[in-house]
Amino acid sequence: MNCNEARQHWNLYHDSEGDVELHFRIEEHLANCPGCVEWFHKQSRLEDLLVQKLAAHTPEPELWNRVLVASGLVKPASTRRWILFSGMAACAAAVVLLLLWNGRPSSAVTANDIVELTSNWHERLATGKEPLQFRSQSDLEVEDYLRHQVSFPVRCPPRKDAGFAVQGAGVCRLADQPAAYLAGHVDMTPVSIFVMRRESLAAFPHQRAAMHGKIQRSRAGSLESVLGVIDRNAVLVVGRTDPDKLDRVLRAYGTYPHHL
Repeated sequence: MNCNEARQHWNLYHDSEGDVELHFRIEEHLANCPGCVEWFHKQSRLEDLLVQKLAAHTPEPELWNRVLVASGLVKPASTRRWILFSGMAACAAAVVLLLLWNGRPSSAVTANDIVELTSNWHERLATGKEPLQFRSQSDLEVEDYLRHQVSFPVRCPPRKDAGFAVQGAGVCRLADQPAAYLAGHVDMTPVSIFVMRRESLAAFPHQRAAMHGKIQRSRAGSLESVLGVIDRNAVLVVGRTDPDKLDRVLRAYGTYPHHL
C-alpha cells in the first residue's frame, strides 16, 4: 500500500470501519512511513477539533428557521440573500480553520492534557524524530540509567511476560513536570511508557481522577492510552494497539523480579 492509498482510506481506519485486511495493510504502511503517521495524527486532531466546535454551540431559532427554508419545508421569506451569505461565511470559516490547522506544528498540543502530550512524544519516538537518549534491551540497565536521570523513584520496566520488550529510555518534561519514558514494543508495535511523580497529576485537571486509584483509558486520534497510579508513580502507557494489552503492561509496571 502506498501513501495515496493509505490516506484515501483514512476515514475507515479512524472510525474502525472496513475489513480487517485493510486495517492490517494500513498499519503495515504506517509502521514504515513517518510522513503518513504525522498526516493521520493531524487529520484525527482536526476532526476532533471540528466536533468540539460544533458541539459547543446550540443551534439558534433563526439558524433552524434557515435550515427549514433551505430544505423547502418552510415557505422562504425575503431572506434568501442572507441565507446564501451565511452559508458562504460558514464555508469560508471552515476553510480558514482547515488551513490554520494544516499549518499548525504537530507538536502544538493542549498544555494541560497528559494524553495529548504523551501521544505527541510517542509519535516522535516511534517515527525517529526524537532519538532515544539511552538504548538498551536490558530491563536492569534501563532502570539504572533512569535512576541517575530523575530525582523521583522509577521502578524497572514491566516484565516481558506482560508483552513489553524495552528498547531504550530517556527523560522529558510534560507541562513543566519532569518525566521519564521507556520505549519498546508490544507484538512488534511501538509502545511508550511515561513515568512521573504521582503528585504531578495535579497539573493535569482532566486526569486527576487517576490519583484515586482509577485506571483511565483514552484515545488521541488512532493512539490508545491507559493511565494509572502505581506506588509513588503516575504511569501512562500509549501505543497504536489493543488497550487491553496496554492495560496489562500498566499493571505489570515495576514487577520485574531482580536483586537490588
